[in-house]
Amino acid sequence: MDYKISENLQSLGLQPNETKVYLAILELGQGTVSEISKSAQLNRTTGYDVLERLALYGLINRTTVGSKKQRYVAEPPSRLRRYLENKKNQAERRLTDISEVLPDLQNLYKKENKPVIKFFEGRDGIKNIYWHTLEAKSTIYSIIDFSVYLPEFDEMGIEYVKERTKLKIKERSLVVKNEKGEHFFNYNYKNNPDSQKYQEYRWLNEKFSFLPAAEVNIYDDIVMGVLVKPGENTAFEIKNSSFANSLKIIFELAWEQGKKIK
Repeated sequence: MDYKISENLQSLGLQPNETKVYLAILELGQGTVSEISKSAQLNRTTGYDVLERLALYGLINRTTVGSKKQRYVAEPPSRLRRYLENKKNQAERRLTDISEVLPDLQNLYKKENKPVIKFFEGRDGIKNIYWHTLEAKSTIYSIIDFSVYLPEFDEMGIEYVKERTKLKIKERSLVVKNEKGEHFFNYNYKNNPDSQKYQEYRWLNEKFSFLPAAEVNIYDDIVMGVLVKPGENTAFEIKNSSFANSLKIIFELAWEQGKKIK
């Protein structure tokens, strides 16, 4: 089996066993369940189930012409395009249908008053948590220290700001004033009118004897924290309106003391 072709087929949506059977029948041209299963190195029962699925996809056909046994015939590989177009159309219909189902599901969803706490570990987990804030229905309050951010987050941060601006989600940021904080502000906001519509910065000029988290975001009923200092490498999300509202009050008090950036 050509493993490169196998990987490509799986990236198009075929399952591993579907890929094995499909490549086997392409090489044979046609065959019985037993012949194709043997070529694909699968047992007959599994081979039959997979062949029936591939027939539903329109990638192969059944035939009994000239034989008492049912045989399966490969369709031209160009049928893969039609298969993918059908999957795309099905997904688009499901996206339309879900808008009708979600309100009923939301009514069934049981909400509890106790906080819901989630943890996200590793670099990918930390990056993913930022995209949660793009569902915010209210202004995001953020406290940031860019000096402890990792260089690998710079590109992600730029893309995140563009996406948040596109979605017209407002953010108010209290930023620890340092060289990296000034650089990020100058690069992303200073000469960017679109970003300035949805972002307001204020400096925290105080010299603290301790380092804060890389970032804390407060929005809706959620508090999100990003911890990237050595030994941490994690992020967390706490969903609780009372806790979020308490931190919003503290943020507002600090906001009044922060220095406006011109």
